[in-house]
Amino acid sequence: MQSLNELDRKLLKWAYQRPYNNSLLVKMLIFTGDAMFWMTVLFLIAAAGQLLDSEPLKHLGIQLMLASLVGVVIFLLGKVYVKRRRPYANEQLQHDLNMKIENRDAFYASKENESFPSGHALWTTVSVSLICFQFGPLFVLLIGWMIPAMIYLRPHLGVHYPSDVIVSLFLGVMIVSLILFISPGIFAYTNSIKGTAAYTYSYWAALIFFMITGIKIWLKRI
Repeated sequence: MQSLNELDRKLLKWAYQRPYNNSLLVKMLIFTGDAMFWMTVLFLIAAAGQLLDSEPLKHLGIQLMLASLVGVVIFLLGKVYVKRRRPYANEQLQHDLNMKIENRDAFYASKENESFPSGHALWTTVSVSLICFQFGPLFVLLIGWMIPAMIYLRPHLGVHYPSDVIVSLFLGVMIVSLILFISPGIFAYTNSIKGTAAYTYSYWAALIFFMITGIKIWLKRI
């Protein structure tokens, strides 16, 4: 355990000390890793699926909603029960590493005792993975890079330890695996009631409820 802890610190120091440039690209990556961005993507995909009567988009919308519900439970439990100070707020860590760590993401990472898990890494892994599974290799090339970029970015900004983002990556993979496993049964059921008024109303009601609840939780997190 001690060796893992030392490796975690060394990786943090390496990532944080890479040349930092508060560029538009960095700002865009910070924004696109946030839960609100992915909730917006989810809403657009799910709404387009219904309005365009597109089965792939409908299925992806359902998968994203289910994955987000599972993810938010895991995410909140981690934040509540794992009280881990963020690197920029850990004075002992900075003393041991002989370096000053600043909060380079003051808007999304202002809660000092909520380093674990990384929401940015979790939501990006879940959303990007499900989108790529639905639409294939082209989207792996287009957006697949966002996952490793986010894993590097969060320690680079001084707001997460490498272990935070690595665990979040594995949690995201587990959530995606679960959703892909149960999806055939869910799609079989939704296909059996497709075209009915109950299906249409339930689809929109679930989507609107998800968005309202998600926004409320997001506002409390910021």
